[in-house]
Amino acid sequence: MGKLLGILNNIFIKGGTMGNIGVKRVYHFCDAKYGLQNLERQRLKVATIMELNDPFELIAHNMKDSDVRNVMKKFKIQSASLFGFLCFSRSYKSPVQWGHYAEKHQGICIGFDIPVAELHSVRYTDYRLGFDPSMVDSEEKQNEWLMGFFVTKHSHWSYEQEERMIVNLERLDRDSNLYFSSFQAANIKVAEVIVGCNSKVSRIDVLRSLGDNAKGVELFKARPGFGRFEIVRNRNSNLWA
Repeated sequence: MGKLLGILNNIFIKGGTMGNIGVKRVYHFCDAKYGLQNLERQRLKVATIMELNDPFELIAHNMKDSDVRNVMKKFKIQSASLFGFLCFSRSYKSPVQWGHYAEKHQGICIGFDIPVAELHSVRYTDYRLGFDPSMVDSEEKQNEWLMGFFVTKHSHWSYEQEERMIVNLERLDRDSNLYFSSFQAANIKVAEVIVGCNSKVSRIDVLRSLGDNAKGVELFKARPGFGRFEIVRNRNSNLWA
């Protein structure tokens, strides 16, 4: 088990710079209070494995066999003591995500530019994965197999279009028993701040929270789409003070 976790640590914990690596724009939904606080303090709360809203995290494999079940339960517990997630979406347009994660459209959504190498796309499936490590006959296949533990979810979650950063908890700041990663430490850059269609957050509120970091950040208010069930940018900037 210890060797397995060591391999995982080597896979996940990569250093990186924004310079020579392609970046991807991803989005993090927040309520108004903590979203503005995130911008002011330049940090994000790290989700610990045991607090995630999907009980199948890290146990997406078929566990009908009791031996597999015992191994997987221990693996999840040990992994939870070492790793956490920074969770993002590839889109800000889902009204469901605004409703669930951004205070019923009263919160904000922060767009980040993140090096592609630091992100892991969640894979969605209708079926539990097979558990047969004997099928892994190379280091590349081994890494791919191990990654499946951390990025596999049921297809019902596919609306989230999730991208994850997997971070080492030992390297993080703690505040009131919560883990936080600074934007700088995570190598992520704020590119957009989108205010929910029902939010009372003003442009001045966002600018004050960003402070000296506001340069180059695009700010806009969202609205329900006119032709589709999606959240879109409100092009009439006069409607957001």
